[in-house]
Amino acid sequence: MSDDRADEHVKTVYAHFGLALYLAQVLEHGLANALMCTELLPRRAGKPVPRKEWEAEFDMFMDQQFEQTLGRLIRGLKNATSVPTELEELLTDALKTRNFLTHHFFRERAEVYMSRDGREKMIHELERAQRLFEAADDKLMETVKPLREKFGLTDERMTPIEEEYLKSFKKDL
Repeated sequence: MSDDRADEHVKTVYAHFGLALYLAQVLEHGLANALMCTELLPRRAGKPVPRKEWEAEFDMFMDQQFEQTLGRLIRGLKNATSVPTELEELLTDALKTRNFLTHHFFRERAEVYMSRDGREKMIHELERAQRLFEAADDKLMETVKPLREKFGLTDERMTPIEEEYLKSFKKDL
């Protein structure tokens, strides 16, 4: 194999690794949003405050969630609301997978990384991790949807807000 093809294959491993960790972070953000719906909104319901005060409280709450580990976010969700068994299993698998990728993946795959077949196995393993993180996030969103809708955060209300927010960026995605 030419060096260029080997270099591209190596880059593909790194790209899949990066995508897997990105999707793990998407799940973490989803958990922070879920905690907002299960903790912050119920605590503030029926207690109107000026917009600036609400925004400051919201920002502080979300900042606190973003400081948490994935495991703590999962525990926080389980403490805040009933978590369906399927979601709990997905979150448990996602936590184990994320921790493995972050702390052990390349070290434990150092020898197989040296061959194209080994890197292909690594890519397939990373693709499974990507699907797991996406499935966990999808199930989380499905589970939280009725909770957020209870507070008026319906898809119909959120879509225009999201679209307006995205318009503020110069993007090519």
